[in-house]
Amino acid sequence: MTFLALPMLLGAAAVTVPIALHFFYRARYKPLPWAPMKFLKEAIEQTSRRLKFQEWLLLLLRCLALVLLALAIARPGTNSASSAGSSETIDAVFVFDTSYSMAARDGEKTRLERAKEAALAVLETLPNKSSVQVYSCSDRANLLGPVSRYNRDQAKQLIQAIEVTSLSTDFLPGLTEALAATETGTAPSKEIYVFTDMQKSGFERQQGAVRAKCEEITKDKKANLVFIRCGNPERKVSNVSITDVKLLAAIPHTRTRVPFVVTVKNTGRDPIRGVKVSLELDGKAVEKDVVQVEEIGPGDSAEVTLTGSLDEAGARLLAVYVDGDGIEGDNVLYKIVGVRDKVRVLLVAYPFAGLPATDAGDWFARKALVPFDAERDKDKIEKYFIETESILPQEVGPDKLLGKDIVYLLNAAARTTDPLTGLSPAFVAKLTEFVKNGGGLVIGCGDMVKAGDYNNVLGGGSGGAGLLPLPLGDVRNTTDATPFKPAPESIEDKTVLEQVRPYTDWLGRATLTRMIQLDEAPQGAAGSRVLMRTTDGKPLVASRVVGEGEVIFFATSLDETWGRMMSDGQLAIPMTTYIVAHLTGRKVPGGTRMAGDTLTWHPNVTAPGFELVKPRPRGAKSTEVRPRVKLGEAKGEAGQKLSVSTNDTLVAGEYAIVPVGAADTEGVTFAVNPDLRETENLDVISDNDLEKLLGFRPTIIQAGAGTETAVRERRTRGEWTEWVLLALLFLLVGEAAWAWACGRAR
Repeated sequence: MTFLALPMLLGAAAVTVPIALHFFYRARYKPLPWAPMKFLKEAIEQTSRRLKFQEWLLLLLRCLALVLLALAIARPGTNSASSAGSSETIDAVFVFDTSYSMAARDGEKTRLERAKEAALAVLETLPNKSSVQVYSCSDRANLLGPVSRYNRDQAKQLIQAIEVTSLSTDFLPGLTEALAATETGTAPSKEIYVFTDMQKSGFERQQGAVRAKCEEITKDKKANLVFIRCGNPERKVSNVSITDVKLLAAIPHTRTRVPFVVTVKNTGRDPIRGVKVSLELDGKAVEKDVVQVEEIGPGDSAEVTLTGSLDEAGARLLAVYVDGDGIEGDNVLYKIVGVRDKVRVLLVAYPFAGLPATDAGDWFARKALVPFDAERDKDKIEKYFIETESILPQEVGPDKLLGKDIVYLLNAAARTTDPLTGLSPAFVAKLTEFVKNGGGLVIGCGDMVKAGDYNNVLGGGSGGAGLLPLPLGDVRNTTDATPFKPAPESIEDKTVLEQVRPYTDWLGRATLTRMIQLDEAPQGAAGSRVLMRTTDGKPLVASRVVGEGEVIFFATSLDETWGRMMSDGQLAIPMTTYIVAHLTGRKVPGGTRMAGDTLTWHPNVTAPGFELVKPRPRGAKSTEVRPRVKLGEAKGEAGQKLSVSTNDTLVAGEYAIVPVGAADTEGVTFAVNPDLRETENLDVISDNDLEKLLGFRPTIIQAGAGTETAVRERRTRGEWTEWVLLALLFLLVGEAAWAWACGRAR
């Protein structure tokens, strides 16, 4: 127990007054002998004992009344860091949920607007000389201020300036920072206020840790924890999220009209009607009219197709918008699209025996890359966006890699045992640099591929280039009667070959008679993935990311010498197209990220510093200057590339990292999307469910007109004064009744 006015307990000394009066006014008798008094004495003694009991009881009641009065004036309360009276100073911490569900409207105001009003009301209840600190919280916590924790005017300005982010809800970071902030204060009482719409996912994401943190705050009596509910728990919010946008063109290139398939999902509890979908490319609408979806059921998805022209090569920003739901935060999806004018492929291939170099072992690969007849469709080949160049392994030099996007090594020997044939060391060194800088490399086997030479030259051992996904072993042979066959079910998820799964029938017709065995031992497989296996479980296609590029290795030949896989155009053409699209996509600078992710750029320019260019709000004029933030100089360890990074990506939109003072287009562009975890589950948690989740019932106050009164009442509930006064009232009534009864008895 604690007393907010401890000196007032001295008033309990007044209990001596009735005691003194009791003894001072005691009757004094002078004994006189009288015979008849013997009989009266017995009666008087009986009455005297009764009167003494009544007087002692009255004395006890009056003394207890004085003690209770002194106790009430001393204002007793619970012995807790969270107890505070109307004049006791408080260290308060305000934590604002800034996830984008807080932008949902309940009536004429958003939930965040209600949170701000509630916070200002709570601020008015704080006694003089109390401190306040303001934090924003989504899946991370940020201290907003004020600079001086006792500056209420600045705190009010900070509260009014808070905006929602594109992040999802997680209460643990905010609770952790709030508790740490209260521990730095000097006031005897601590209070933490969380202003939120009480989204269930925010408590469940790290449920165990959130429960432990709330227990640490409340059960250890470090602070009083109050949740301010800023939304109507009975209201169901209608919401549609954009989950994906796909180009129905494996390799986007100029001078084409491309269909874009947009997938939207109803994450609410009720059907939603009349949602409108639109699409822009570099800020320009790709189709004049928006497409309207008549109805989407709860939990259902719908696809909308829009088409647009790709006129310019380079990294293009694609933006999809929806309108007509209750939450705007996930109504946009951005994507960086690499539009190509030309894709230039270098084919390094060993010729078939007795055939000229022009008829080398790259014929099947060339036909899959450029599926036209050389004589009949000559004009089409010249205008086609994929260009190929063929060369013998012993003749290829480093200069051949200039301007190329992808390199195919097809049955190309590595120059080790024979200095006159195979790939030169200069070319291998340049090829390694090419891949690390974002180029793509596809390797096919054949009789000229020797495991020892490849492991020494292209492998990851001492002196090797580190390009092979896995070390090569012996050649496995079989017959046409029992060939090796690809296993479509073994294709890894979220890889380039995932798109080949629909071609199961053609994969089933592929047969192989020879394969190189790949070593999957841990020391050889580090950083590599097996993309597809044969039906007997052996690796058929493997990949390895090297720097910013990637290597894809086929354990068989990409011609007909070791089997029939590339000779079937119905499989070879789509598989090659997906591989080319995947490898060229890696070379697109920047990329697509999620809000809160770190953006990293390895600049190839020297600059005294770099800046982060932030997005403009939707609807802003293209001439409006985009805000910028200083990032400092590029840094890196010795022998590694310099890099510049930032995680200041709280809002979805187009970001860019550029040298200080450079134009927005002179760096690298990133597309940052909302964290869709926020609207996967829009349910809010009830008071009872929160009690079950935390193991106790925290204080929950509904934001609104009664917020200030509720906070004051909660604060005074920490005192026992009103209960002591109530006990005093009953005691005085009882004392008066007893005194009256005693008087009647006399």
